[in-house]
Amino acid sequence: MQDPSSIPDFDQAPLDELNEIAGPELIRELVELFFTETPSLIDDLETAILGEDWESMGRVARTLKSSSYYLGALLLSDIGRVIEATAASGSPEAAKNFQGHSHRAFTDVRNRLVEFVQALPE
Repeated sequence: MQDPSSIPDFDQAPLDELNEIAGPELIRELVELFFTETPSLIDDLETAILGEDWESMGRVARTLKSSSYYLGALLLSDIGRVIEATAASGSPEAAKNFQGHSHRAFTDVRNRLVEFVQALPE
């Protein structure tokens, strides 16, 4: 993974594109789903890392990577990407280095997404 400080936590461009295609109501629904589902994904990922469950770790990390990317949560997506690759290599120490990072990244991007949604037209 790149130095986390070099990766922006949020990029509005994917949301702007979705908004043009589908409108603000879909954005609101997707963001709400992201807020609802992501904490459980992160908890599942932490559990898989602690249990060295490579299959679950890879599956959950892939889901986190994709859902985060499409909403502009770049740092969280990158964490998912690296953990997915780590799961494929079966390296427990590398995966354990990421414990806690995903919670912080989610909290940071959550605030940015709230601001974005609040600025959408009704």
